[in-house]
Amino acid sequence: MATPSPAFHFLGVRFWNAPTDQLLAEIDQKGGMLAVPSAPSLAQMSEDPLLKTAYQQSHWSVMDGGYVALVLRAMGRNCRRISGLQLVQKITANAGEGPLPMQERKILWVVPTPEEEQRIDVYLKTKGFSPERQTYYRAPFYQKDEDFNDSALTALCGEVQPDWIVLCLGGGRQEKVAYFLTQNLSSFQADAPVGSRRPAILCTGAAIAFLTGGQANIPTWADRLYLGWFLRIAKDPGAFIPRYFKAAWHFPLALWKLRGTWFTAVS
Repeated sequence: MATPSPAFHFLGVRFWNAPTDQLLAEIDQKGGMLAVPSAPSLAQMSEDPLLKTAYQQSHWSVMDGGYVALVLRAMGRNCRRISGLQLVQKITANAGEGPLPMQERKILWVVPTPEEEQRIDVYLKTKGFSPERQTYYRAPFYQKDEDFNDSALTALCGEVQPDWIVLCLGGGRQEKVAYFLTQNLSSFQADAPVGSRRPAILCTGAAIAFLTGGQANIPTWADRLYLGWFLRIAKDPGAFIPRYFKAAWHFPLALWKLRGTWFTAVS
């Protein structure tokens, strides 16, 4: 009997549907792009061809948004919800407490501001991460699609040869950056030297800011109960009420537009 696939395809995106530790071990070993789409960015996908390509070409995705998970369950599809916060908590755990020896990995952090870089650096030191193994890249303000093909970032990846690249940018932008990295880094190409190691590229957005103090603190219990959106609204209603209100009706509209790709077989 064939082993059941630990994934399913939804909207043409391959979603992981097995334990989180198993996912992290696999991506640490094999490398590749891990996307963490939310309802707003999945809704945006129907009108943004590059974002759609980035999501559908990702090697892994996880069901982060509680809203999307509830919609899927209403459609009769049980799925494992793995939040970006949960992923970041696991990869930044104290030595011996997480599923991977991340303190031994070289990590390239792509950050939006100098302030966020400083907060991440301070936080990682409290977790026993060596500053010598951390590299930071302050991303420019990407606007046009061609901006995401960031040659400076690609060159830095070639110089540093990181084991992990963690993109701490906004959803809908970081996935495009990650996609272009998979198209330009030599380790992802068909003619890559035998034994060359592909980095793990993790698109977690602002998740680490929940731990560093850059955004509202989200307790583990609130994350498990799908209440992260509520705490974000409570801290910054002007930014998040419009975002979530828009997603509430844009996501069902996107489902209708992409109805031919709701569920497809996993290769």
